[in-house]
Amino acid sequence: MTGLQPLQQSILGMSSKILEILKVDMSEAGEPNVNLRKAQDLFVLEWGRMSSSWGINRTMAQIHALLFVTGHPLEVNAIMDRLQISRGNASMNLRELMDWGIVRRFRQPGDRKDTYFSETDPYQMFLRVVRERKRRELDPTADAIREVLGKLPDSDPSQEVQGLRNRLSSLLEIFDLIDVAYNQVFGVERSMDEILALMSSVKIDNRNLGSK
Repeated sequence: MTGLQPLQQSILGMSSKILEILKVDMSEAGEPNVNLRKAQDLFVLEWGRMSSSWGINRTMAQIHALLFVTGHPLEVNAIMDRLQISRGNASMNLRELMDWGIVRRFRQPGDRKDTYFSETDPYQMFLRVVRERKRRELDPTADAIREVLGKLPDSDPSQEVQGLRNRLSSLLEIFDLIDVAYNQVFGVERSMDEILALMSSVKIDNRNLGSK
């Protein structure tokens, strides 16, 4: 849990700042959009900053944050103007976000300009990111370990080979456990309520095991 504390603190801090901005005083009641813009900009800034901790390109995270926080489709020119980035940078990162499945492209009938929009359901967004990271990072690593194991013949009795086989097999077991846990939680389409119910049952099972 300690590893999650900095991230939790960052999110809580960002949320508190946004809520403060959205508290419109009577003196500012005629300009609510100013506060909305400030809150959106803060979210984009903080989301991009936190992204570096997750190994994600900052600009890609900021584009996603902008589409998510505005809640409506934007043209590439609007994204460029808002984030002050080049067309090439915007296009490259939008393609990457579409590859991840969290941003989609849409064109109105009769319109020659593409617009881009983000999944606005936080759970579905998180689910797609988890699936994509597993596909890109965990699965290839597990396959590489299996390939290395395949190059170590069972018939070789040497202590060095058998020791390496044991270490790699133990490591692969960890990846297999992650795969089982992933398939239990994310392997099939579930609603947020179903996920929370599953997590609650796991917590109860763990408490029961601890009491034995």
